[in-house]
Amino acid sequence: MGLVLTLALSLTFTGCASKTNNNGDSAKAGSNEKQIVMKIGHTQIEQSPRHAVSLKIKEYVEKESNGRIAVQIYPNSQLGNSKEQVEGLQTGSIEMVVFPTTSVTDFQPIFTLPDIPYLFPTDQEKLLKLYKSDAFKTFMAAGDDKGFKALATLFEGYATISSKIPVTEASQLKDMKLRIIGSNIAKTYYTNLGVPPNVIAFSEVYTSLQTGRINSLDIPISQMYENKFYEVCENMTETKHFALTSLVMVNKSWYDALPEDLQKIIADAAEIAAPEAANVVDATTEKARKDMPGVQFHQPTDDLVNQLKEQTGKMEEEYVKVNGEKGKQILDGIKQAVQVLN
Repeated sequence: MGLVLTLALSLTFTGCASKTNNNGDSAKAGSNEKQIVMKIGHTQIEQSPRHAVSLKIKEYVEKESNGRIAVQIYPNSQLGNSKEQVEGLQTGSIEMVVFPTTSVTDFQPIFTLPDIPYLFPTDQEKLLKLYKSDAFKTFMAAGDDKGFKALATLFEGYATISSKIPVTEASQLKDMKLRIIGSNIAKTYYTNLGVPPNVIAFSEVYTSLQTGRINSLDIPISQMYENKFYEVCENMTETKHFALTSLVMVNKSWYDALPEDLQKIIADAAEIAAPEAANVVDATTEKARKDMPGVQFHQPTDDLVNQLKEQTGKMEEEYVKVNGEKGKQILDGIKQAVQVLN
């Protein structure tokens, strides 16, 4: 009887020596390591490049961390508009966001650089190489001073001038009631061209086009298609005057406080996931050209392109004026990197 009791007690304590976490992985009882939750926020729909990247990050992080990190994704502005989410990133209420650089410029003006028209290559292959350059990594590091760390860069498509009535010539710019994301660089060069832009939340774009509050957008083809803006905006002029460039960013204090192995897993996840954005953009753009009924694609006249290119040097001067010597060094580094690629 004593032997049976001893064996029973032994089995009981052995069974209690492990527990199962939320992912079905066993962990030692008594371990003080609490599962870390990493929220990812963005403002786009679930068919967007940002969501595809977020899903890939989730898959990699949860697998490689063996369940030590649980990733929760909040698309469609569930965590607030872009400004609210970046504020949440700064304060630490959101651990990670995926946003265009232009959405972060109120917090770090250095990030206005990609909005300078025709600064970046209009060849996608060269652009993706630029994102990997040391010069671009120096640019990304500017977020560190503001409490967020950029881990990877996404390509979300080249801009078009999308409008209810065709805008292919410089003389037609005056008829535009344009929506932009919000960068001061974009505001300035469009105002110089006689088009004072409107800053409207992305969630309000469709109804604003319907009501006539705006009649044109600065937007890639893929986003026109994903969000069905083509239903109320039927002309797209492929100017490619800037590349919509987004960053995977984490709260720096939260990230720095993680164990080094988890930091590496998250950083690796961002780098591995980032190319998925370009894949989604390419596939969606190809589909959009076939499946947007009634949409007319136009090429800009040389005059329109030249008018936009005339703003490049002016906006470079504006950029340095706002961002000082640090901004000048970053801009010069990017221009040199582009020159090498060309």
